[in-house]
Amino acid sequence: MIAEIGIVTTGLAFVAALYALVAAVIGARARRPALVLSARNAGLATFPLLTVACLALIYALLNHEYSISYVWQTTDNATPTFYLYTALWGSQAGSLLFWSWLMSAFTFAALLINWNSERRLMPYVIAVTMATLGFFLVLNVFIENPFARYWLVPGEMQPVSSVFRPAGNAEVFHPADGTGLNPLLRHLGMVIHPPMLYLGFTGFVIPFAFAFAALATGQLGASWIRATRAWALVAWLFLSLGLLLGGRWAYDVLGWGGYWGWDPVENAALLPWLTGTAFLHSAVVQEKRGMLKFWNMLLIILTFLLVILGTFATRSGVVSSVHAFAESEIGAPMFTFLAAAALISVLLLVWRQERGDLRGADHLDSIFSRESLFLLNNWMFLGLTVVVLWGTWAEAITTILVDLGLRDTIINLGPSYFPPVVRPFLIGIFILMGLAPLAAWRRSTAQRLGRSSLIPFLLALAVVIGLGITGVHNVMALLGFGLVAFAGFATIAEIAKGVAARHRRGEGYWAAFTNLIGRDRHRYGGYFIHLGIVIMGLGVVGSTSFQQVTQQTLNPGDRLTLGGYTLQYNGLFDAQAEDGRRMTIARATVYRGDKIVDHIRPRRDTFYTFDSATQSLTPTTNMSIPGAHSTLAGDFYAIITFWEGNTVTFRVYLNPLINFVWMGGIILILGTIVALWPSRQPMVALQTAPAAAPASGGR
Repeated sequence: MIAEIGIVTTGLAFVAALYALVAAVIGARARRPALVLSARNAGLATFPLLTVACLALIYALLNHEYSISYVWQTTDNATPTFYLYTALWGSQAGSLLFWSWLMSAFTFAALLINWNSERRLMPYVIAVTMATLGFFLVLNVFIENPFARYWLVPGEMQPVSSVFRPAGNAEVFHPADGTGLNPLLRHLGMVIHPPMLYLGFTGFVIPFAFAFAALATGQLGASWIRATRAWALVAWLFLSLGLLLGGRWAYDVLGWGGYWGWDPVENAALLPWLTGTAFLHSAVVQEKRGMLKFWNMLLIILTFLLVILGTFATRSGVVSSVHAFAESEIGAPMFTFLAAAALISVLLLVWRQERGDLRGADHLDSIFSRESLFLLNNWMFLGLTVVVLWGTWAEAITTILVDLGLRDTIINLGPSYFPPVVRPFLIGIFILMGLAPLAAWRRSTAQRLGRSSLIPFLLALAVVIGLGITGVHNVMALLGFGLVAFAGFATIAEIAKGVAARHRRGEGYWAAFTNLIGRDRHRYGGYFIHLGIVIMGLGVVGSTSFQQVTQQTLNPGDRLTLGGYTLQYNGLFDAQAEDGRRMTIARATVYRGDKIVDHIRPRRDTFYTFDSATQSLTPTTNMSIPGAHSTLAGDFYAIITFWEGNTVTFRVYLNPLINFVWMGGIILILGTIVALWPSRQPMVALQTAPAAAPASGGR
């Protein structure tokens, strides 16, 4: 019965999405508001329908309904209850259903919140959101259905997975146990990481839908920007959180001492974050000055396309990654959807640009103005997107060209490709992060910008000199710390200037600070986001420039020393967890000088599955879980690479300032929440006409 409920509700959601798409387009073209309203109601209906489908699958997971193939693939009798819930997105079919449900939730909220204020745009907003949702439901209903069951078919050696009963006297097969959730997903960070990414991905569909609607209707002023700024910021918030949690999961579970390995799927999630960040900056200029209309359209279209590309990368099997799902049949239809979306969006954008509809007040009064620096910021983010995109997809693209006979060799760019090509763009972005808040709108001069940036520059220079005096001689690290410090001091200077102005009018410093933020949370939330990125930058520079590594084989009582720390290996023991995995755990003591500072337990986890052919447990996955002594200065981080008897080979890392990455991430998230919180007084948009209209006879 549970499977039937899921099959029916996902099918009805698909029908509702398809009807909403067709009715919205016909209603808009024929100017029939009743048909558009009907489309809206159908679009709203997809959310409760998919909610029932998700609840049905969760019920099946909690009750071990192993006759449903998805339940059998992602859980077993030993799976803890918490992971039974999270198995909803633990594999391909369930995660597609979860993706669709989140998409329907965002659409539901947008259709309720923006219906009255953006009525002229809503038909095409419905069309775009329902086209996207409908496509993913096609995948769920016809290709990767999470409610497919196992059937015993006469004449077949193995049970057959099918949504509907096969012909003949087939009966539902009820296995006694399942295969269990992928061991790599049994970590709190990985439990939360995929939903955050999905929220970010699906959230960016809403601003794209409004942008597409603006292109389709010609309503190309700042209204669509104002309608979608909060949606874009919400999506960016979740995508940022997803990237941070993914980095933390990699640091805690993959056991290689780092948090970002330029993995293709990591990059696939980073790319829409880059263009989304550029869009959020660029949108401010259109709201304030009526400029960068084409840029904003381009950036939000690119963000949407990169969201679909990232989803394709994760699910198609085209790229190899520890984060990716297994290869499946959805690769070809997803690439077709991506190509169609790109073609339609770009053609519409080019058509509007050639008509002159995207022209605005694009005259720059000064190359030192804030809008000029924002435009340069767009180029930096776009350039960074291009080099990361090429590094991620070069192998797949050149493989296709070789198969077509258009190339002789395949380009395989490993992780070493990224640092040298990314570094110049990061340098530019941090310089602009410092300069842009100090620059004035409209007319600004080099002298004025120089005066504003002098104190932050001198403070950053003092930091560099101080580091040099204390023994830091790595030129790239000094440059990195200097740039990060400049951006941080510039941001603090802007906040301090506002506080000082209010203090001169009689407010106390704390009251001035809180009132300043309360009057323009969007602006000052952005400054806090900058400070979060600055702190993360300190962690990235420190952990990449000064990481120390050693590997030694120790017997009980032996010691190794690294960076002022000493690890004493005390012995090895085995244990078994409730979920069936077997753990080999090393007991170790960490010394700082002669003082004991911590006891750590690095371990190797081995997961087993039952092999029915041999009637025995077979090891399937090994994971190295580190033991770490963490301080503000950094982590002393140890993993087991090999053991025999009581002899253990340890790989030990000293990761300076690594915890600044996580602290900066928390500040970034809090800053985004501040920016999303409604201000006491809305920001007044300054609209500048492209040109003065003639007094009479003009059109």
